[in-house]
Amino acid sequence: MAWVAGDRLQGGKYTIERELGRGRFGITYLVKNSNSDRLVIKTLNDDLLRSLTQQERERLETMFWQEAVKLTRCKHQHIVQVAEPFKEGEHWCLVMEYVDGVSLADRRQQILSEKEALRYIQQIGEALIVVHENRLIHRDVHPGNIFLRVRDGQAEAVLIDFGLALDFDHILTTNRTKETSEGFTPPELYAKIIPSGAYSDIYSLAATLYVLLTGKTPVSALKRKSYKARLVAPKDLNNQVSDRTNRAILTGMKLDPKERSQSMREWLDSLGLTREVPQPNLTVVPNPNPNGEKKINWTHVIGAIAAIGALLSGIAALIPILKPSPPTSPPSLSPSPSSTKTP
Repeated sequence: MAWVAGDRLQGGKYTIERELGRGRFGITYLVKNSNSDRLVIKTLNDDLLRSLTQQERERLETMFWQEAVKLTRCKHQHIVQVAEPFKEGEHWCLVMEYVDGVSLADRRQQILSEKEALRYIQQIGEALIVVHENRLIHRDVHPGNIFLRVRDGQAEAVLIDFGLALDFDHILTTNRTKETSEGFTPPELYAKIIPSGAYSDIYSLAATLYVLLTGKTPVSALKRKSYKARLVAPKDLNNQVSDRTNRAILTGMKLDPKERSQSMREWLDSLGLTREVPQPNLTVVPNPNPNGEKKINWTHVIGAIAAIGALLSGIAALIPILKPSPPTSPPSLSPSPSSTKTP
């Protein structure tokens, strides 16, 4: 049974405010915790669960829980933060950060400059590298799952709503069009025969960049593959797109996964989006002589010499005190009782 406004979970720890959305697999809710912080809770769709056999239901719940736990390890400033899952009654629940902002889908009619679009793409690409390092695939990258929030006066992109249970669809049917995003889903996510990988998210992120620079959704991979529909190059729709970015988008959207970049890092590099290495925090002392001449501060030198002289004088005074007195008699050569070994 779906929850409604006012329902309380985990003994009152979370209170349902409203339903944010639902798909075939999941339902998301806006909630408040006991500190009145807004969060999002995602759970599996009751309608789907009721349609499954007990074995199918248990397998889906296990997959949901396993991937939810993995997501808690994907820590990145451009990934929505995820807390440990919990079980409410018979339902597994995933608690996520609530991103209060607009999605890139809300701005799809506004063609962005290449500089701004690439900034968002790099942020999401770097986040996906962390996802892939944790052996996960997002599976549902598109402008509606990328939100913009303002931090330090500047908008930044945040990746939300992972397609946690998408692979489970293989158990029910080989036709996965119900859980795909038209224009953004690569061909391997439509059918069971081709495995997904990092290259699957590359296709979707390249398609997202396509939209940001043209205002047009690219033709779907299914139509390209089955009906030979042509993918119009982004530069043909916006002549301000650079040749390098145009090539990277078309490479990222190749129908054959083997022809795409095989890692997100490789694809970002092809866009010229080299990862920035944080610089160490060094204290820079201003040069008092901007002309580059090195001047000796004789006051400091004389003071140092005086201090060294005082130190040496003190050491010399201590030598007679520290010098040991000669023994009054020669030491005995007989072993002491404590060092004698009993045969």
